[in-house]
Amino acid sequence: MKIEIIKMPRKTICLKLLDSENAVLKVPTGTSAKKIEDFLASKKDWLHKNAAKLQEREALGETFNFKEWIYFDGKPLVHTSEIAIGFDDFSDLKKAKEIKKYYLSHFCDVEEFAREISHRTGLKFSEIKKVSSTHIWGSFSSKKIMKLNWKLVILPRPLVEYVICHELCHGLHMNHSPRFWKAVERICPQYKQRKKELAKYAFVLKDPL
Repeated sequence: MKIEIIKMPRKTICLKLLDSENAVLKVPTGTSAKKIEDFLASKKDWLHKNAAKLQEREALGETFNFKEWIYFDGKPLVHTSEIAIGFDDFSDLKKAKEIKKYYLSHFCDVEEFAREISHRTGLKFSEIKKVSSTHIWGSFSSKKIMKLNWKLVILPRPLVEYVICHELCHGLHMNHSPRFWKAVERICPQYKQRKKELAKYAFVLKDPL
């Protein structure tokens, strides 16, 4: 792994993975080579473990071709050339707009799924808002407004269910306390595995279009 070392005015050492093969280490200006070497040695297992996770995510991302296929439930189900007349002759910018428009037109499926889960669990929301974010899949406000990322339409159904259950439980606990996670587990017993699987789809969250 290539690790870029940056000395700068700061008080602490910070190690960050950029991808499965690159990392950056930020250290205080006066940090000795020995201290840097010892720190990296102490983080060897951490680097190996997390680089393996990133490699797995990168491998999954490489199986998706968003320019050629529309994905629902994590599967390539519609060829992009079929979503609009003359699609193949569009500019790249127009193609991206048409693809996003097509996905947005199917967000109603996520909304309906959220209502089904709400009815089944008894956990209520006042409103669903469709949002676009490269950082989060959803959020839940004190006014019980549930915001869901439109990119959820792309994900496997069980992962969409986990995100919705997660957000609905914020109607009970506006935090990530042990009580919150117990509430999530009650309505989504497989939440731990699904949470791990969801992390693999970070490439979708980062705006694949």
